[in-house]
Amino acid sequence: MKSVFRKLRQTFLYSNKVSKYLLYAIGEIILVVIGILIALQINNWNEKRQSHQLEHQLLENFRTSLQTDLSLEIIPNIQQLKTDTLNLNVLINTFNNKLPYNDSLKYIFGSVMYSKSFKYEVTAYKTFENLGVGIITNKSLNDSILHLYNMDYPELQYNIGNFTNNLTEFNRPLLRRLFKLKQESSNSIYFIPVDTQELYENVEFLNVLTIAKLNFTNIINQTNHNKNRVERLIEMINEELKNSS
Repeated sequence: MKSVFRKLRQTFLYSNKVSKYLLYAIGEIILVVIGILIALQINNWNEKRQSHQLEHQLLENFRTSLQTDLSLEIIPNIQQLKTDTLNLNVLINTFNNKLPYNDSLKYIFGSVMYSKSFKYEVTAYKTFENLGVGIITNKSLNDSILHLYNMDYPELQYNIGNFTNNLTEFNRPLLRRLFKLKQESSNSIYFIPVDTQELYENVEFLNVLTIAKLNFTNIINQTNHNKNRVERLIEMINEELKNSS
């Protein structure tokens, strides 16, 4: 009988040890899981912080690029196009009304030899593509950037380049035949008609002036459209930087 009780007592003691071990093991597992979860949370937080810093820097770069586009390309192009359009109006009016030729016209005949290109900063956009377009979390801002760099800018660049090439191709033979070119300074050339009467009666040249004016007007409108989009995009970037700081 004593041996039976002894065995039972040993069994209970053993069971108690197993229970304690199981509790200990479970506790350790829980601690490990908690540690992993904390580590993952810290890692996610670090990744979000780094992503936020990258987004912030990228938006600042975009803002600088867009401001450069405005000051060096878009606004000067609009100003030059408006000046050239005014000059074309003077020439068209002179031709249509057969006004007496005056010496001031020699400085504006060159307006029909419009030679301009549109170049825009692409460094920020290349970085944007490399990082992945999802780096910018504001969908409206993200879409506006994609639209500007994939549609508005390339279309304007193509139209200006195409118009310049066509104008040069059609005008150069006329200018060589109808004008004498004089160099006034190292960077200034003016045009003197060989025969004013012949020039006034040259329908081809008048057509060139008319088409040039139409194209200048279209490009001014398109460039103004880009100017408005760029200015609005800069405002959106400023708002996003302010809200995320």
